[in-house]
Amino acid sequence: MTRDEITAALARASCKRVRVTWHDGVVQWVDVHSVDDEGVLHSGPEGVEPAYYSSRHDGIMKIETS
Repeated sequence: MTRDEITAALARASCKRVRVTWHDGVVQWVDVHSVDDEGVLHSGPEGVEPAYYSSRHDGIMKIETS
């Protein structure tokens, strides 16, 4: 996915759980809390606490919704 596609997918997924494939190959289900031009505020894997991790869009390869 392109950076623009990732940003758009994250914006559509606000307040939802999505499957994220990170650039290092790790795949996790996280809850999206908010999205801006630089990154996403999300939960830990499977919604675990702490609830607010911040990740840049360029660290994400793919977004999938359930």
